[in-house]
Amino acid sequence: AIWDKEEDKWPKGIRANGHLLLNSAKMSKSDGNFLTLSESLDKFSADGMRLTLADAGDSIEDANFVESTADAAILRLYTFI
Repeated sequence: AIWDKEEDKWPKGIRANGHLLLNSAKMSKSDGNFLTLSESLDKFSADGMRLTLADAGDSIEDANFVESTADAAILRLYTFI
């Protein structure tokens, strides 16, 4: 988040990926390889999504959202709690 009047809270950098891959394939509605944010939240929970997106990619490669990683993230969360 960026607050206009509070520059001290601005991030040190902003990064954007080109594509989001779903299970190592480019997301495409026409190919049926597509998952909306709403569907993702219903399926994996907000915390599961946060962990999976954080793990999806931290390099210059396109981010890869892997559903099995999201399932494992949910299990890790519930085991931790």
